[in-house]
Amino acid sequence: MSLNSQKKFLVIKLSALGDIVHALPVARTLRQAYPDAFIAWMIEERYKGLLHNNPDIDEIIPIRIKSWKKNWNREALKEILQIIKNLRQQNFDVVFDLHGLIKSGVIAMLSGARIKSGFHRKNCKEKISSIFFNKKAPYMAGGIHVIDMYLTLVQSALEIQNKVKQFPLPEIRHQKVEDFFQHHPELTSKNIIGINPGAGFESKLWELERFAQLADRITVELNCSILLTWGPGEEHKTKQIAASMKQKCWVAPPTSIQESIALYKHLTLLVSCDSGPLHLCAALGIPTVSMFGPTDPVRNGAYGLNHQTVYKTLACSFCWKKKCPLGTNECMKQVTVDEVFESVRSNQKSNI
Repeated sequence: MSLNSQKKFLVIKLSALGDIVHALPVARTLRQAYPDAFIAWMIEERYKGLLHNNPDIDEIIPIRIKSWKKNWNREALKEILQIIKNLRQQNFDVVFDLHGLIKSGVIAMLSGARIKSGFHRKNCKEKISSIFFNKKAPYMAGGIHVIDMYLTLVQSALEIQNKVKQFPLPEIRHQKVEDFFQHHPELTSKNIIGINPGAGFESKLWELERFAQLADRITVELNCSILLTWGPGEEHKTKQIAASMKQKCWVAPPTSIQESIALYKHLTLLVSCDSGPLHLCAALGIPTVSMFGPTDPVRNGAYGLNHQTVYKTLACSFCWKKKCPLGTNECMKQVTVDEVFESVRSNQKSNI
């Protein structure tokens, strides 16, 4: 594809939070290779704040698939048809499906783009989705991080060489966040370690009592403040941890995606399961310690330097299931408080 003429690209990465963070280098790589290109990104409406003021993106196309599923009616159909019409009027040159799902493949097909780029069939989450692509990335075996998989897809579609692994995130000062820290001087008098107990899958969760034990040890043995962070529907987890702790901790206020970014910037380190906040912090350059179970940390772990992952490889690893097929969550249960604490201690020592 000629680098001289203006091109129009559509990136399809709808969700979830951590996956969208992992895909940000795609837009940066496209922008560097095609400085004058028009780049659009289709995303679930609830995550669009993550792309706010992104210099690599010319248009954000929010859609509401989750809402449509819950409330399927004539208005939802009308909205979908209008989005399809608008997509086709854009005359995109290339659409990149970074999901490998049937729904994203259908969108790619309906976009009308000349080149419909997607993963090799064996790398698609739903293998049949590969029928929607006329340009497929080469098969990528295990041991490759998903960020590199996304960039390889782009490289193979456009025959470009450079990968730009940068993560532009909204940089906005939020008064609510600043007020929270100003009103808690005891919290800010020491290094702040965040603990995020939530995750998108039930199978990824670590026991709340273990988080409480870990937080107490960090407070006493490492002389750090503990800030419990949470996302939609997760506040009860932080309250349960706080109630189980013997030491003092603080619970973060409710935050939007952009506010949470401002909040994480105050952390010295984040402890988390495989979650959106984990990958946000990694993209911000904040050290992390994470606990993995059903998902492969080599493929989906925190990306970059100063990150440690605690996990066990069992006979059933890695299942990628939302609920443990065996009903035991053994992969997460085998991750001990001692192991996670030692990783936190090691990380703190190396960053002094």
